[in-house]
Amino acid sequence: MPENIPLSGRDVAVAPSVRRWRRVVTGLDADGRSTVVSDAPCPHVQVVADAPTFAMTDFWRHEKVPVDNAGTADDGLGGPAEISPPAKGSVLRIVEFPPDEHWDTDGGERRARMFHSTASLDYAIVLRGSIWSVLDADERELTEGDVLVQRGTRHRWSNRSGAPCQVAFVLIGGSAV
Repeated sequence: MPENIPLSGRDVAVAPSVRRWRRVVTGLDADGRSTVVSDAPCPHVQVVADAPTFAMTDFWRHEKVPVDNAGTADDGLGGPAEISPPAKGSVLRIVEFPPDEHWDTDGGERRARMFHSTASLDYAIVLRGSIWSVLDADERELTEGDVLVQRGTRHRWSNRSGAPCQVAFVLIGGSAV
């Protein structure tokens, strides 16, 4: 059964050191020609685990496939942030993981709560740094350029380095195992 990892309360501010990602969105102009309809820092940044340097940026969310690209661009992110994607949709996000010692300061209780599964097929692409994928019976270090295909299994992430790690995720609705 899928579990939700704890997000922080809205009163925890994102640290200035967390990268603000630019989001460029295309669409159609009044004459039906392709154009850029938005070019700005992505506004959907959420703190994770009450740690200001642990942040998740959601870029786009859609509820079903096929996606309807007609009309005004709607990023699907008007409500509260959710870890899992819609059952028949997807989410694109980047998570900035600080070193574990920046947030895992309570003797392992938060770390244990971070162990989760999502009802999804996830593609994780390490953009910067290194991170460990920790599973029930195994763990692997991933570095810049590595890709992990997460198939609905229980896992957590561990940044054992001394620097932030940025990972892009595409979560596609599916099942947890």
